[in-house]
Amino acid sequence: MWSFEFIALCAISTLAFSNIAIFYGFYDYLSDIGVEPAWRGPLLSLEPLTALLVRPFFGRYLTLGNGTKFIRVGLCLATAALVSYPFATVIPVLALVRVLHGAGFVAIVAGLMGILTSFLPQNKIAQGFGLFSITILLPYAIVPPFIELLLPHLSGGHGMAYAVAAPLMLPAFLLLRPLSRKTRTMAAALPPEYRQKPTWAEVREGIASPGVTSLVVANMLLVSAHAIVFFFMRDFALGLGAANPGMFFTCANAATITLRVTGARALNRIDQGGTLVRAFFGLGVLLPLFALAGGPGILWGMAVLYGTGMGLTMPLINASMITISPPRLKAFNANLIMVAVDAGFFAGPLLGGALLAGGWTRPGLFILGGGFMATAGLLMVPVARRMRQTKAEAAA
Repeated sequence: MWSFEFIALCAISTLAFSNIAIFYGFYDYLSDIGVEPAWRGPLLSLEPLTALLVRPFFGRYLTLGNGTKFIRVGLCLATAALVSYPFATVIPVLALVRVLHGAGFVAIVAGLMGILTSFLPQNKIAQGFGLFSITILLPYAIVPPFIELLLPHLSGGHGMAYAVAAPLMLPAFLLLRPLSRKTRTMAAALPPEYRQKPTWAEVREGIASPGVTSLVVANMLLVSAHAIVFFFMRDFALGLGAANPGMFFTCANAATITLRVTGARALNRIDQGGTLVRAFFGLGVLLPLFALAGGPGILWGMAVLYGTGMGLTMPLINASMITISPPRLKAFNANLIMVAVDAGFFAGPLLGGALLAGGWTRPGLFILGGGFMATAGLLMVPVARRMRQTKAEAAA
């Protein structure tokens, strides 16, 4: 699994998600530049909304052989968007930049997932996704506190910080050339079903398969709850006296990364479905308890528990989807999971922004997020049974 392809995909993913993690303070930035409260939630959600709308189309035409083309186009669009943020100070221009950013980001991730799902060994799917997902989380642990330290030295504030992130895309461009050669060689050696695009009839049949819709909806609820925490934690932590609110994400993601590094192999051996159910219910209890944190130290401790729960849920959802998907639909269904990520990052901040504008408090939003997590846990109960049945049939 530790091939050049896997390492290159991890490096590109880390760079790509760094330019998303930098937007943890975007809601407050919109306030700083004078955007009215009613527009902040929609502008926050416009980037993931764009990804939500275009990803199913991308997924239909994605194969292992053209994955690097998707990544290259996405990097160009994302870089252009990052450079444009300091100059986007009115709502129409901000909306255009967010759409451009969303289209670029979804093309990058679609390409990454298309390549990744094609070469992970069948008996190491959970381990592979657990390790790969560290590249998604690492930027969220490092970037927010780093930006808090950098902001006092940037005359343009958050807007200039977004532009400063653009050069991070350059190393990703450099990795694409050898990765493209490697993936073309791999594609030629794989069975035909991995190289052909699924028909629409197969796509419809796959979506209707037992467990697929439940996994997609559960992941959307998970990401919606996470988006609420991500975008609305900063002011809450500041209200508790935190000197650097980005430390919440550092503690949470340090716990997640530690779990996935030390327990990556164990993810392949455990009862994946049952563990997923328990993790969701645990997060459903934890999120409302954020409101009871009396100070930063207690909140950081809760962040460790939060990161542990998130460290279990995300790779197990991906592993579950790959396990129950036929070969020709593995890449498509993996991108369905990412569609749910887009939907969650759209719905969470949009709903949270609207509720805050209507008089809700941030603790109220955390209670809502806990409800999302508990509902996802209920959806996973029948999926857990199907996972056990599928593994028993494979072992027979």
